Amino acid sequence: MSPVSRGRKPAKRPKHQRSHRTRPPLDVTRVERWPKLLHGPIELSDCVAQGQVDQDLVVLAATLTAGKRSVGVEVVLNDREVDVIELHPDPADALAVLRRGFEVTEAPLTPEEFRSQVEAALIARADRDAWLREKVPKLRELGTDPRPDLPERAAQLRRWLGLPAYEPVPRLPSADQLPLVLPSPVPVTGLRVAVALSEPDDAIWRRLEVRSDVTLAGLHRILAAAFDRDERQYHRFETAYGGFSADAQSCEGDRLDDEVTLGQVVASPGHRLVYEAEGWAHWIRVERLVTLPGAPSCLDGERAAPPAECEDQSSYEMLLYALRDPDGEENEALLEELGGHGFDPEWFDKEVVDERLARLS
Repeated sequence: MSPVSRGRKPAKRPKHQRSHRTRPPLDVTRVERWPKLLHGPIELSDCVAQGQVDQDLVVLAATLTAGKRSVGVEVVLNDREVDVIELHPDPADALAVLRRGFEVTEAPLTPEEFRSQVEAALIARADRDAWLREKVPKLRELGTDPRPDLPERAAQLRRWLGLPAYEPVPRLPSADQLPLVLPSPVPVTGLRVAVALSEPDDAIWRRLEVRSDVTLAGLHRILAAAFDRDERQYHRFETAYGGFSADAQSCEGDRLDDEVTLGQVVASPGHRLVYEAEGWAHWIRVERLVTLPGAPSCLDGERAAPPAECEDQSSYEMLLYALRDPDGEENEALLEELGGHGFDPEWFDKEVVDERLARLS
């Protein structure tokens, strides 16, 4: 008779004799398993919007947690519509989709903003699918849909996020897509930012301290002073919330840069945006939060910005080549053409930059 049949529990094996079963990896590839992954109230955290420079691709990423289990969700938007919905057993994988080898802009989102942006993109995609079904009834029979399970993924994501089910309503097919929702202005603080031109091998950069409530139009004036440029020249900012410029009509989908503050598009150390001026791309990175400055100031920097006559990297390299032998017969014409007379590529004077910044106020 076994020890169990006598009402006694069997003796436990010593720890070194027990078998250790490894938990199989979480299967998130099949959408039919998704309802079983998370049970109970869903908590959203680590919500981020990522965008690729000069591309319509945007990734909304977040961590979904229910009880002791967390997964990362990745929602890829193409031209403001949901294109891909994926889950990741390791939430960090969802938060790094566009960081692998791409130049991206990134901004944090609150859970409410994440839900709002996901819902807007889901509606845009569902509207387009409904329009296609109406115009091309046999499209599904052709079997050309590369993501046939996207509606199921969208429906489950709606349930997790507490979003209402999709309700088709009459919409104008030609209506402009709503831009990504900007966060509300946060308490004003100081931001220490590093700004550098993207292309030259010898770094051309400035380190500045500015207020977080400065508009992007105001930031453009600060950067023009810091790099000794004409502030009337064309400029544009590319952020995780889309593009911003002085003339929104010249760039389709852009919004006016005087209607958004720096603190709304980058709020924490490490966040970036891209700035284009006179044909040159710059990256701007928040280094730290600082005491609220009374006025913008320059802390450090290196080298002069290329002259306005140098419209790209190749023309700037030609200018640097000509400066090595300014008396050469061909170089004289190049210096005249590329604004090289009196130009010193190694010049930087913090006090002169601060004087220019002081004149802004």
